[in-house]
Amino acid sequence: MRGNAMATNRPNSFGIRDNRTHGKVADFLVEKINAGSHLSVVSAYFTIYAYEALSAELEDIGHLNFLFGEPR
Repeated sequence: MRGNAMATNRPNSFGIRDNRTHGKVADFLVEKINAGSHLSVVSAYFTIYAYEALSAELEDIGHLNFLFGEPR
Protein backbone atom coordinates (compact mmCIF):
# COMPACT_ATOMS: atom_id res chain seq x y z
CA MET A 1 0.00 0.00 0.00
CA ARG A 2 2.57 2.53 -1.06
CA GLY A 3 -0.09 5.08 -2.04
CA ASN A 4 -1.43 5.25 1.50
CA ALA A 5 2.03 5.71 2.98
CA MET A 6 2.75 8.64 0.66
CA ALA A 7 -0.46 10.46 1.55
CA THR A 8 0.62 11.14 5.15
CA ASN A 9 2.63 14.34 4.42
CA ARG A 10 5.66 13.13 6.28
CA PRO A 11 9.27 13.50 5.23
CA ASN A 12 10.88 10.74 3.26
CA SER A 13 14.27 9.22 3.96
CA PHE A 14 16.04 10.72 0.94
CA GLY A 15 15.54 14.41 1.71
CA ILE A 16 13.18 15.52 -1.05
CA ARG A 17 10.31 17.70 0.15
CA ASP A 18 7.37 18.74 -2.00
CA ASN A 19 5.03 20.61 0.40
CA ARG A 20 2.41 17.94 -0.24
CA THR A 21 3.04 14.26 0.36
CA HIS A 22 6.73 14.37 1.31
CA GLY A 23 6.93 17.05 3.98
CA LYS A 24 7.17 20.82 3.91
CA VAL A 25 10.30 22.47 2.56
CA ALA A 26 10.14 25.31 5.12
CA ASP A 27 9.94 22.88 8.06
CA PHE A 28 12.98 21.01 6.73
CA LEU A 29 14.99 24.21 6.25
CA VAL A 30 14.11 25.64 9.67
CA GLU A 31 15.30 22.39 11.24
CA LYS A 32 18.55 22.20 9.24
CA ILE A 33 19.77 25.80 8.87
CA ASN A 34 22.22 26.91 11.54
CA ALA A 35 24.19 30.11 12.03
CA GLY A 36 27.05 30.11 9.56
CA SER A 37 25.43 27.51 7.28
CA HIS A 38 26.26 27.48 3.58
CA LEU A 39 23.01 27.04 1.69
CA SER A 40 22.47 26.23 -1.98
CA VAL A 41 18.97 26.38 -3.44
CA VAL A 42 17.63 25.67 -6.92
CA SER A 43 14.00 26.70 -7.37
CA ALA A 44 11.57 28.23 -9.79
CA TYR A 45 9.07 28.90 -7.02
CA PHE A 46 10.94 30.57 -4.15
CA THR A 47 9.15 33.86 -3.44
CA ILE A 48 9.53 36.89 -1.22
CA TYR A 49 6.93 35.25 1.02
CA ALA A 50 9.12 32.18 1.41
CA TYR A 51 12.07 34.42 2.25
CA GLU A 52 9.97 36.24 4.83
CA ALA A 53 8.90 32.95 6.44
CA LEU A 54 12.57 31.89 6.70
CA SER A 55 14.08 35.32 7.36
CA ALA A 56 15.14 34.59 10.96
CA GLU A 57 17.13 31.55 9.82
CA LEU A 58 18.48 33.16 6.64
CA GLU A 59 19.80 36.24 8.45
CA ASP A 60 22.46 34.16 10.22
CA ILE A 61 23.71 31.96 7.38
CA GLY A 62 27.27 32.33 6.17
CA HIS A 63 26.67 31.97 2.44
CA LEU A 64 23.79 31.51 0.00
CA ASN A 65 23.91 30.26 -3.60
CA PHE A 66 20.58 30.61 -5.36
CA LEU A 67 19.78 29.45 -8.87
CA PHE A 68 16.38 30.46 -10.19
CA GLY A 69 14.87 27.93 -12.55
CA GLU A 70 12.09 28.46 -15.05
CA PRO A 71 8.64 27.33 -13.90
CA ARG A 72 7.00 24.70 -16.07
